[in-house]
Amino acid sequence: MDNIAYLEQRLSLDSFEDCLRFPVYYEIETVNACNVTCKMCTVNDWGKHRDPFMSDTLFEKIADELIGYKDIVRTVNLSRDGEPLMDMKLEEKIHYLKKGGIKNITFSTNASMLNKKRALALLESGLDEIMFSIDGLRKETFEKIRTGLCFEKIADNVQNFIKLRDETSSPLRIRVRMVLQKENMEEVEEWGKYWRGFLQEPDSVHAKSIHGWGNQLENYVALQEFEKITRSCTSPFSTMVIRYNGDVTICPLDYDFKYCNGSIANQSIKEIWQNGIYFKQFRKFHLEGTRDEFSLCRGCRLWDSDVSKRIF
Repeated sequence: MDNIAYLEQRLSLDSFEDCLRFPVYYEIETVNACNVTCKMCTVNDWGKHRDPFMSDTLFEKIADELIGYKDIVRTVNLSRDGEPLMDMKLEEKIHYLKKGGIKNITFSTNASMLNKKRALALLESGLDEIMFSIDGLRKETFEKIRTGLCFEKIADNVQNFIKLRDETSSPLRIRVRMVLQKENMEEVEEWGKYWRGFLQEPDSVHAKSIHGWGNQLENYVALQEFEKITRSCTSPFSTMVIRYNGDVTICPLDYDFKYCNGSIANQSIKEIWQNGIYFKQFRKFHLEGTRDEFSLCRGCRLWDSDVSKRIF
């Protein structure tokens, strides 16, 4: 199967040209800051911003264009590199998008700020899905990986949220995820069974292999090595990453904005998607099967569903 046919299949497209008109998936980073230092994260390399929060004006500009394409947009993820619950207006943003007709809204959180008040606000906001990042079943393992967090507090916050969700009969889906690495590999089976026991259908529990942030993570050790990759990644053909300041980076792994296609502050989503220079370059690499010639893509299989996730 050539790469165009592969992308049509993976993205459920009637025609390859459909993916070039407007992106269907979004990662919108409303805050570029975090309250935790995790060993598999690049947080120590992030720029120190005077104001790491997305402005209300910028968010509404983004949201209004998405709402205009609500029949095309499949998922909006209101998180990227920061901890989204640091944004105290997150629930308002979710409600704005849902009121405008966006079908599926999600985000990922470490759950450290998920008190009862925030939990109830999220359940009332219209949020469709939430993903909790919990990288260990035992206190020692978890706190070694997620420096600065208390295992008991995180477990309590997540379990209390699940209970509230069930008590309110909310349709919100819950995902619990582990980033699989050498420190927690021996716990993964027990971890999966433990969290599965709190959930119901269509909730999910999965482990995802650690990745090297596009060959940029210091001291990264892969759990599995792969041969040269020629199959296209779906990201440049489906996903737009919008940073806190409006910059549109080429890939979710481009954490320090090396390959910026433009800014939503003065351009539209459609303009950048169709004309961004790095979008054009990366798509060419991927379609021609030469993605491994580019350092950010070399060896990356983060979006390959057959190797990146382990479902429980």
